[in-house]
Formats: sequence, structure tokens, C-alpha cells
Amino acid sequence: MNPLFNEAEAFRYLILAVQRQGNRMLKTQLKHIGVTPSQAEVISILKTRQPITLKALGKLLICEDGSPSRLIERMVKDGLIKRIKDEKDSRYIQLALTSLGEEKYSLIIEAEIQLYKTLENIYTKEELQQTNNMLSKLLSGTPLFETMVERGFNTIKALNERT
Repeated sequence: MNPLFNEAEAFRYLILAVQRQGNRMLKTQLKHIGVTPSQAEVISILKTRQPITLKALGKLLICEDGSPSRLIERMVKDGLIKRIKDEKDSRYIQLALTSLGEEKYSLIIEAEIQLYKTLENIYTKEELQQTNNMLSKLLSGTPLFETMVERGFNTIKALNERT
């Protein structure tokens, strides 16, 4: 077999495996908080961008494809977020955190910090930068890349501009 193909295939499966492992690690950190990684991402976005429409939120999510309506419905039911009718046009609904969602946000940040510390114990800063650079090349020019930039991952934008 072509050695390049084997390396490319290994790379593909390593990306999938690392994503799954990272998600497991985050789930472990979030378990005591009572939220999923997807819910944690929604809460984090809402904390800095609320109120926001469902459509705008969907464009910022990395954890979900398409419309996050089922995820949001569950979070409303769980009392984490609330729907707010637009003052100018009641047909438009915006989303915001409830007080429970605000409380969970602080705990989510602590859990994420623990995850990042774990990663920083495994990798050097230089290794993280190199990996981010390599993975950014794979995402460059895609909607997910634009989502990352929109979310404020400016180091990724800077990495892309160098290539």
C-alpha cells in the first residue's frame, strides 16, 4: 500500500479518536454540573452574546450541525435558558440564560479550566500551537473555520493568514 495513504488514513482516524476522547474528558468534567458538552457550549455562547436568536446561535455552534432547536427546547425545559419575545416584533424570539444557566456557566468555566490544565500537562505550549496550526490548515476556508473565527479564536485566524 501507498505509505502516504496509510499516514492520511491514520490522521483521519486519529482526528476522530481524539475528538471522541476530548468529548469523554469534557463529559467527565461536566457530569457533576448536570450539563452535556453541547449544553455547555450553548451556555458559554449565550453568556457573551445574549440575547441571541436561534438562527444566530446555530451559526456559532461547533457541537451541532444544522438547527439546534431540539437542544434548545431541552435546555428551556430544564430551566437553563429562556425565550424572550422581541420588543419590536413579537414574531422574533431571542434566547438568554436564566439564573440557573448563569450559575451553571461559572461551574462550566471551572470544568473547562481543569480540562485545559490536563491538556497542558500532556503537551507543551509549542506542541499545542503546532497542532492548532496543522488542524487549522485542514479547516481553512470552511464554514467551521469561519465559526471558530467568529467565536473569537483569533489565533486560528492569525495562523490561517500565515499560510
